[in-house]
This record gives sequence, structure tokens and C-alpha cells, in this order.
Amino acid sequence: MIKSISYRFTLCLCLLFSVANLSADTLTVTWTGAIGELETTIMADTLADGSQAHAVYKLESNKVYLQRSTIVLETSCDIVGAAYGDGETPATIQPIPGDDGASQFAGWPAGNIKTYGEDQSYAFKNLLFNGVFADGSTTLFGVLATYGKRNTITVDHVTSVHNQVITYFCFGQEEHWTLTNNTAVQYSCYPAGMYFGGFWWGGGGGWTGTVESLLIQNNTIEGAHGQAFVIYDNGLVNRTGSEMIYVDHNTFANIIDWPKFYRHGNNTHWTNNLFVNLAANGQTRNAGNTNIALNNDHNGGHGKTATLDQGPCTDSTLTADGNCWDNTNRNIRYTHNVWYDTPELLDMFSMDPWCWDLPADSNGVVVTLCDTMIAGQSKWIGDSTRSNFSNGVSEVNNIHAGSDFGWNLDAAYITAQTTRTRDWLDNGVHDTHTTHFWMHQADSDPISVQWPLPLDFSYSATSAAATHCTHGGPVGSTHHMTHAADLTMGTTPEGEIVPGAFALAQNYPNPFNPSTEISFTLNEAADINLSIFNMLGQKVRTLTTGSKPAGVYSLEWDGRDEMGQSVSTGIYLYTLTNGSTSITKKMALMK
Repeated sequence: MIKSISYRFTLCLCLLFSVANLSADTLTVTWTGAIGELETTIMADTLADGSQAHAVYKLESNKVYLQRSTIVLETSCDIVGAAYGDGETPATIQPIPGDDGASQFAGWPAGNIKTYGEDQSYAFKNLLFNGVFADGSTTLFGVLATYGKRNTITVDHVTSVHNQVITYFCFGQEEHWTLTNNTAVQYSCYPAGMYFGGFWWGGGGGWTGTVESLLIQNNTIEGAHGQAFVIYDNGLVNRTGSEMIYVDHNTFANIIDWPKFYRHGNNTHWTNNLFVNLAANGQTRNAGNTNIALNNDHNGGHGKTATLDQGPCTDSTLTADGNCWDNTNRNIRYTHNVWYDTPELLDMFSMDPWCWDLPADSNGVVVTLCDTMIAGQSKWIGDSTRSNFSNGVSEVNNIHAGSDFGWNLDAAYITAQTTRTRDWLDNGVHDTHTTHFWMHQADSDPISVQWPLPLDFSYSATSAAATHCTHGGPVGSTHHMTHAADLTMGTTPEGEIVPGAFALAQNYPNPFNPSTEISFTLNEAADINLSIFNMLGQKVRTLTTGSKPAGVYSLEWDGRDEMGQSVSTGIYLYTLTNGSTSITKKMALMK
């Protein structure tokens, strides 16, 4: 009996010590309501050498952190939001001006976070960024701008609403980016602005940074006033023969320009995406002279892909480094995507011709300009893109969603956008849309974010789009439609794998209650087993077992054993094995 009590006491001490160790690298940024406490807490939490004292900074759910200035990070860390349940809201970050009423977010581009350093790793997860200043004065440019060299950037399950221009901006060199499960909606743009904005820009090495890898998967992007992605030049630097940028299973809606910048974006593979109301600015016949609209393919419209001619690479440095692009072998592929234009956008495309007077010159002469919409511009692909098929651009099995598409997003969102666009097209000036606050708000509140977001990006489960994915299911983000439980994210239609290793990720969130997500990657097909054990070595639950193809997998553990019973608070081990290699990590269930 004494031995039993002693053993249990020792086990309890070990359990408490293990929980403490798991929590030691995590600092909860306690919310008090004080302005600026978020950036002050994180930036002041450093060691003597200037590095961050904690690996993870956790923000409280159901709270709005009022941020006064940019969070500047020089060394590795994660900023994550605490788990939240139904009826609750994620940890929210919202800008607020200084006491003088002016923005204190210094430097261009002004955003919530800037990262620096070399060979650092940054992750941002489970957060909500509200781009509207808390006093309703304006909106913030974007969320994140990155600098430095060879840094790794992960953005996952982050929602951004009402950013002004570009959400994620890469200025660093040789970076590794992963953008998964994010939502960016209702960009505000700026007065007199029409064609500058998007979700992610970079990859060029000129005025933007460069990337060695980029995965864009399972995101939802709505309302950007520019290209969703500007991926310059060759896309990747230091590229090996088969490496590509994967843009997979994303939902794009109400984007003013195209999915990507039309001159560049080499080595990109676009699969299983849904494009609704792309190139939503419309194309006019006289745009080349008036500069009020998109102005390529004047005789038939540029379509949704718009992959036009790319000039030759003449940069001697890029040539010496092996990073020059080949404009005759661009390696741009579009496969298994679906596109659709709603009646509201088609109505704008069929506008009657119009004229307007320019301001009188110094001699009092008034010039009248006229324009008209190009007929037939609602299309997937244009002649300029077709002419690049001989230069390594390809498209296979991309379809129109059809008349039974059943798009569920409220038409008020695209109507608000086309109304602003018409205000621009009629004379190249915004006469009535002169502020940042023109977007449709379901709750009529432009300053706060309604949660859950009232935007419904689902569509009919009986439409062609619902079975057009490479795995036979719905295209677009998997967050809006029911998908097969065994859907493997990170795998291309050809079986090419984004991950390069057999690896097991740390569960998230951790500690957790009531559930947590466990992800792992297989660099080749394997017979695997992922199981959970208690600290006595007893198996609690097998999450998955059997033969799996190479790919990226993510599973949820709900804190229950094989019998469906809730397990107790404590430390648990989870082990992934492929027969020859085993990886084990710890996680903590806290009730």
C-alpha cells in the first residue's frame, strides 16, 4: 500500500512537472483592455541577447486586443489564439490610432506584424485581424510584412477582415511560406484606388522578396482590389527541377483583377480552386487610352487566367545564380478548377456605352472620351493565354460551374463592389465612393467584425463543381462544402508531394480542451499507425492505421478513448510509426 501511494505521488509530480514544461515556453498575453498591451507584452519579453523569451504567445479568445503600433519580431516565435467554441469569438486584434488621432503604425507597408532576422521561424494561428481602426477613421494596409533571410513563415486558420491593400507581403529573401486554412474578406481599398491589392505578394527579388517554397492551400479570399497573388518572375529561387508553387483548394470570390499577376507566376500549379467573379473590374474597349479598366485582349477579353507574354530574363546576377526565368518554359498549369460569374457581374459587363468630359485644359478646351464594355469577356481563357501554350502554359479539365451552381454568397457583396466599380468606370474618378467604408455589412456595423462571418461560400451539392475536384469531391476551400474524410491535403493530382519528409507535427492547440489537431506528412507511401498513449504506456486511442499514400494528413483527437469515454486531465503521448521509424510527441489535456 505504501509502495502504491508512493508511486502515485511520484506519478502526480511527474505529471505536474510535464505540464509545467509544456507551458514554460508559452506566455499568455493576458487581456486587460489596455491599449497597446499586445505589442508591449510581446516586444518586451526578450532575453539578454534580444531573442524572444517565449516560443509561443497565446491570446485569449473572446477578447479584442487594441493594437497601437506594429509588432516587430527579430527572432522565432508563434503568436496564436486560444481555442474557442460555438458562440465564442477568436482572439481579435484591431488597430487604434494614437492620442493625436493619427495612425502609429509607422513605415510602409503599415501592418500588424513585421518579421526580421535570419533562419528564424514564425507562425501565426487561430487569430482574427480586424483591419478597421477602432475609432472608425480608416483601415490598416495589411496584416504581415516579412523581411530578413531564409525565414520560415506559417499562417494557418487566420481570418482578416477589412484590410486595405495587401494582407501578406514578402520582402525577405529565400523564405519558406505556408498559407493554409485562412480567410481574407472585404478589402476596403482606398479612395481613388482600384487596382492595387491582394492576398499575398512576393517572389520577385526586385522590389519584393524571394521564396524557396510556397504552399497556398484551403484559403478563402474575397473582395481583393487587385490580383489575389502577385508571384513574380520564376516563382521560386534556388529551385530544383520538380519544385513548384501549389495553389490548391482555394475559394476566390469578387476579385477585381485575376488570380495572379498576368505577366509572371512561373512554376505555379493551380488545382481544385473555385473562381467566382474574377476579373470583376470588367474590360473596356478603350481602356488602353483611358486607363480606367483592364486593357488586354481587346478583341475578346482576357478571361479568368490571363497568363500573358513574359519578357526574357537579362539579369546577369540571376543568370549566375541559376534563378533566371525561362519565358519559353514557364511551367504554369491550371487543372480541375471551376469558374463562374454571377448575374450581378454579368449585368455590369453588359453596360451600355458611355462618355464623359475631361477637365478643361489651360485653353479651355474640353475633351470628351467614350468607352464600351468588350463583348464576351465572361470566359475562362483568352487568346493571349492560349498563345502561351507553346511557352509551357497549360490548362486541362477546367469547367464553368453551370446554371445549377447554386452559389450561396449574398449578392449584396458583389453588388456593393460593382456599384463602386461603376462609379469609377463612368469617368475614372470615385464621385460617391470617397471613403474606406463602402462594403456591404450584414449587421450594419463597419467597425466590429460579425462572428461567425456572415459570408456563405457554399454552393449546390448537386452542381458540377461539387464533384470536379481531383479526388471526386467539391472544388474550393474544404471549409465550405462536405468533403471525404480521407481527403489528403498537400498532394497534387500527379502524386507530387509538397512535404519532403516523414514528419509528425506538434499538436495544436497545446495544451488543449476539448479537442486538438494532429498533423503528419509522408514523403512516400507507407503502412502507418498513429496512436495515443497515456504516461503508463497504455494505448488510449488509435487515430488512424493502414496504408497511406504520400501526402499531408490532419486528424482531430476529441479527448476520448476507444470506447468513446472522455479521458482525464494529464499528459499524453502520440506516436507515428511507419514500420521502420517512430516519432513520439507529448501533449497536455487540461480540463
